Amino acid sequence: MTSAVVHQSGQPAVAWSWSHALAGGVFALPAAVGCLIDPQLGVPLAVGVLPAAMIGIPGPRRKRLSILIVGSLVGLSLFIGGALAHLPTYGTALLLIATVVGAALLAAVVPAGRLVLSLCAPLVGAGLSYDDWATSATTMLLLVAGAAYAWLVALLWPERTAPDRPQAPLPPRSAMLDYGVRMGFAAAIVFLIAAGLGLDHPGWAPAACLLVARPQLDLLQSRGVGRVLSVVVGALAAGLLLHLSPPSVVYALVAVAVLSAAAGTVGSRWYITSAFTTLLVFVMLLNGHLDEGPSKFVERVGETVLGVAAAYLFGWAIPVLRQRTRS
Repeated sequence: MTSAVVHQSGQPAVAWSWSHALAGGVFALPAAVGCLIDPQLGVPLAVGVLPAAMIGIPGPRRKRLSILIVGSLVGLSLFIGGALAHLPTYGTALLLIATVVGAALLAAVVPAGRLVLSLCAPLVGAGLSYDDWATSATTMLLLVAGAAYAWLVALLWPERTAPDRPQAPLPPRSAMLDYGVRMGFAAAIVFLIAAGLGLDHPGWAPAACLLVARPQLDLLQSRGVGRVLSVVVGALAAGLLLHLSPPSVVYALVAVAVLSAAAGTVGSRWYITSAFTTLLVFVMLLNGHLDEGPSKFVERVGETVLGVAAAYLFGWAIPVLRQRTRS
């Protein structure tokens, strides 16, 4: 059963599914147990199953393998970004451009290319924040393990029929090449700015840029504003939680609540997913390092604003100016 606040277009602004929320709670069980032992162990486990919670459970059981596939792609994309981070800065930026352009061209060839463009390419950018092989490899393994666990849990859910959705036509290659070049340069520029400023996580800016970027202007506008607000809310919630220094059982309850909410709100029109990711990532980064909270908050929000601004500039302003110049 799903409840929702419905927009005039019929798409729910905030969707809620009790079945998906229950699945998210089950996904969170290993993380909750880990938090009871040590929050520094449990919270990373929650991050590991977060992508699975946001995918939702497909109706046909055979299609639930997508949970494992997408979770593994998330981990692999972050690892590739971590590998690129070891190159000279400008070499990393050039390969980031090539990654986005390649993903955009793939989206014009096969339907699965849309997933690579909208998810894998941004996470390659996010992986640029990893400065050592151990961290990127551990993150990849954690995400793959979390996806495998979530897939097995999803198999226990009752099978249901899924409505047939018409396959959207593939976009023209020329249009996607133009889009890929623009957004590739946007991501590379904000990465160079963040790296030039010596920020600890220079991948946050290109990730924000590519996560909100969409060829459709209306989607770009709604996702840009929503991501900034969600990041601020998630970061503030994480800071408040850490400031209270609660017992381990509270961290366990938070892990269950966050993953349940992330799963339950799958399908919402409002872009609220980054609030959940930011909360868990901040708790993971700052647990035991509360003194770094203000600087990390400014860094996260600042890079998000920088990335979203670049997405607006290269995704909307430049095409509009180019069109007017041609006219």
